[in-house]
Amino acid sequence: MKKSLFLALIIGVASTSLFAQSRHYNSQSLAMGSGGTAYVDGFHSNFINPANLMLDIHRPKTQIGLMNFGVKAGGSLANVAVYNKYLTTGKLIAGETRTNMLNEWFGSSSSNERELSATFSMSPLGVSYRGTNQAFSVASRVRITEDFSINKGMAELMAYGLDSNKFSTPTPVNFSSNTVAFAEISVGYARELDFINIPDLFFAKDIKLYVGAAPKYLYGVYTADLDFNSTLQIDDGSNGSNFTINHEFNYSLQTIGELSRQLQAYETAYNQDNNAKFDDYVEFGDATDDLSSPQATGFGLDLGGTLEMDISSVPIPLFIRKKKTLRISMSITDLGKLTYDQDASSIYADGDFSYQGAGDDDEFSDFFDNLSDSLQNDVYGQFNSEQTAGITYNLPSMYNFGASLEMGKLLLALDYGIGFNKNGLNSDRSVLSLGAQYRLLGFIPIRVGTRVGGYSSAAYSAGIGLDFNFLEFTVGASNVGNSENFGSSAGVAWSGLLLRF
Repeated sequence: MKKSLFLALIIGVASTSLFAQSRHYNSQSLAMGSGGTAYVDGFHSNFINPANLMLDIHRPKTQIGLMNFGVKAGGSLANVAVYNKYLTTGKLIAGETRTNMLNEWFGSSSSNERELSATFSMSPLGVSYRGTNQAFSVASRVRITEDFSINKGMAELMAYGLDSNKFSTPTPVNFSSNTVAFAEISVGYARELDFINIPDLFFAKDIKLYVGAAPKYLYGVYTADLDFNSTLQIDDGSNGSNFTINHEFNYSLQTIGELSRQLQAYETAYNQDNNAKFDDYVEFGDATDDLSSPQATGFGLDLGGTLEMDISSVPIPLFIRKKKTLRISMSITDLGKLTYDQDASSIYADGDFSYQGAGDDDEFSDFFDNLSDSLQNDVYGQFNSEQTAGITYNLPSMYNFGASLEMGKLLLALDYGIGFNKNGLNSDRSVLSLGAQYRLLGFIPIRVGTRVGGYSSAAYSAGIGLDFNFLEFTVGASNVGNSENFGSSAGVAWSGLLLRF
C-alpha cells in the first residue's frame, strides 16, 4: 500500500513525540517533588528563581556544571493503569472488553481528547559566582518541546479498524501535535537589597531580601504545528447500496525550513503531475539541515525574589540546638516568545471524501488497495500551501511560590506553581510539591518528594548521590503511582559533572 500524506504526517508526529519541556528540573528538584523555588542555587537558579544565586547553602562561591540533563513525560493519554489492566494480561481486545477499555481511557464521548507531553532538557554548560552582596551567572540550555493529543474517535479507529457497525454514524477522528526545539543563553544577576533595613520579628532574625533577574537569548532550531480534524462514517451496504466510506476532513501544518521547502516542492510537482510521489520529495530526517542557522531568534526573562531569615529561636523538637534557616520565594519564569520565520509556510486541505470502490474489486482486499491509492492521489495529497510571516511560540511561562526550611542536615520544602499557558508540561491546573532532603554523613543526600496537581496524577520521587563541597554527582527520578484520574508521568535527572571552588 502506498504511503499517503496522512500516514506520513502520523509518522512525522510519532518521530517527535518524545520530547517536551516547561519547568526546569535538576537532580535535586526532581527528586524533591519537582519544585525548587526556595532552595535551588547556582546557575540552575537562572531558570527557576534567579534571586537564589545569592543563597549560601554551605558551598563555595563558584560553581561550574557540565552536561546536566533531565527527561520527563506524562499526561492524560499515559494512563498506565488502564494499559496494564487490558493490554498486559493476555485479554482479547474485542467486544465488551474493547468498549470498556476505551471508555476507561477516554470517557464515553468520541470527541473526548487525551494529551501526552514529555521533557528533554540539557544544560551543556553553566557557571555561577556568588559575591558578598551580589552574584553573577551564565547558563546554556537546550529544549525540545512536544504536545501530542488524540481524541477517542482516533483511538476507536485504531482499535476497531474500518468497522461499519462502530462508524455507522459520523464520528470525530482528530489528532494534533506541536513541536518546538530551541536553545538559550541565560545571563543571571542577583543581589541582596542591603539598603533596605528589615527589622527582626519575634521569631526571625537576620532577615535578608534577595532579588534577581536572568534575561536570555533564544535561538530557535525547529518547529511544526499539525492539526488534523475529521469525521468518519461507514455504510456497510446492508440496505442494498455499496460499502461506502465518507470522510470529511480538514488539516493544517505550520512549519519552517527544509520541511516547508520540501512540502512546497511536492505541491508544485503534484499540480503538474498527479502521479508525483510524496516520498520522492519529503524526507523528515532532512530537518537536521536547519541546525546550521537560526530559524528564529527571541528574548526571554526569568525574575525572582527570596526572603531569608534565621529562625533558630523556634523550638522544633529534635532540632532545638540546630541553626534553622527559613526561605520564602516567588518567581515568574519563561517570559518571552520566539517567531520562526525562515521559509515559514502553512500547508492546508479541506475536503469531503466518499469512496465506494474503484469498480474492479474482485476481492475484498482489492478494495483497501484501491482505497489507499485514492487517499494518496485524490485526498490527502491534494493540499495547498502559502508563505506566512512566521510561527510564534510563547514560552511556557509559570508563576512559582516556594518555601524551604533548613535545619542542620535536613531540608524541607514546599512549592506551588501554575502555568500561564498549556505549552509543554505547563498546566493551568495548580501544582503543589512537597520535598525533603537529609544529608547522611554530610555528603550523601537522600531525597524524597511528591507532586499533586498539574498535568498528571500525583507523582512520587526520590534521589541519591554524592554531594561534596567541591563535587556533586547525583540522580533523581519520579513516577506516578496511580494514573487513573489524570494520567501518568515519569522522569529522571542527572546532575552531570558539577564542580565547586
